[in-house]
Amino acid sequence: MINELLDLSLIETGKLIIALQTVSVRDTVNEAMTLANSAAQANGVTALNHCSKDAAVLADPTRLKQVLINFLTNASKYNRSGGRIDVECSQRDNGRIRVAVRDTGHGLDPEKLAMLFRPFERVGAEYRTIDGAGIGLALSKRLTEMMNGTIGVESMPGKGSTFWIELPAAQPGSMEKQQKGDTPSVQAEL
Repeated sequence: MINELLDLSLIETGKLIIALQTVSVRDTVNEAMTLANSAAQANGVTALNHCSKDAAVLADPTRLKQVLINFLTNASKYNRSGGRIDVECSQRDNGRIRVAVRDTGHGLDPEKLAMLFRPFERVGAEYRTIDGAGIGLALSKRLTEMMNGTIGVESMPGKGSTFWIELPAAQPGSMEKQQKGDTPSVQAEL
């Protein structure tokens, strides 16, 4: 929580640096799942990565992982006992890749969706005792925007929620070039 507050502070002061490079979505999802595994195990939730090994985006690998860990941890905490999380990637018509984290939780009422990405809002926590300060989704929104992406949510009460981000797709073959060291990273600072 302290690190999230510090990151928000750095963003607000324009001092957080984002280093954009070609990132394997599948590998980053796997890393995030490993780090978020304790939350899933505590709730008996199963998480599956359906992303293709070829899916690659232009992003900061550390910040992308941070966003995915937040999505996965929330999907575990707000899920049903024995529930499921599916992570899927899809190529969009606008040259972006959507990474969606879908859960089988309780879902959210439409009027609560607008509050989700505000700092310190803990939508859904009123039904359970769930740890957190309501910073994660606000931080995820800012980080995604700094990586030239968009973030969103779809939810149906009783059916679960899907949190997603869309990031620019990396050029075909850029993973191979980057592994050889031919692709420079791009830094962005707000």
